[in-house]
Amino acid sequence: MSNHKKLGLSALLIAAALALASCGGAGGGQQDGSDEDMQGMDHGDTNAVEETTGGMAGMDMGSEDMAAASREMVMPNGEYSDAAFVDAMVPHHEGAVEMAEVGLENAEHEEIRQLSRNIIESQQAEIEMFGQIRDSLDGPTMEMSEEDMAMMGMMEDPQQLANADPFDRAFIDNMMPHHESAIAMAEVAFQESENPEIREIARDIVNAQEREIAQMREWREEWYPQG
Repeated sequence: MSNHKKLGLSALLIAAALALASCGGAGGGQQDGSDEDMQGMDHGDTNAVEETTGGMAGMDMGSEDMAAASREMVMPNGEYSDAAFVDAMVPHHEGAVEMAEVGLENAEHEEIRQLSRNIIESQQAEIEMFGQIRDSLDGPTMEMSEEDMAMMGMMEDPQQLANADPFDRAFIDNMMPHHESAIAMAEVAFQESENPEIREIARDIVNAQEREIAQMREWREEWYPQG
């Protein structure tokens, strides 16, 4: 065999060996990549649960417009008013009570029924206090339009919830933004009001409803992890 042929054969053998090594390396790299992909899928699943938690917790961040609209309700013309706060909060509380009454009748979980009882009891008591305070406040009575109500996370007809399936998920998904708008108004009142009774009620609203939102988030994640 000539030297040229020997060299050509050697080159072919070397090329073949390199190709085999390359394939083995690619296979090894692909296997490593598969491990990473599986880990990525694990992280993805976890994130999916977190996003579902909130979709609701995320609803907090996505509700900036609603919170801004709620704050505007208690700051007509850009200036805070105790009268505006009371006039906005009373129908807002009434809407929560109506939703809670539907929850009391239709909830699948005892936790939702107990939450509904708490909402009815606490917010009816606050409505009565607001009524007593309003008599001593100056300013024309403000009435909310349907558009105002929608911007503040209020349902036009809470009884519609009764037909939702699953009911408890729909209840949570509607009560959470409703609570968030109440908190937005109450935070402004607590910061701006000079009336100690208003400030105390506002503080109680923030504390109670933040706690209830946290509970609802936990229940939603536990009961409806897929969405």
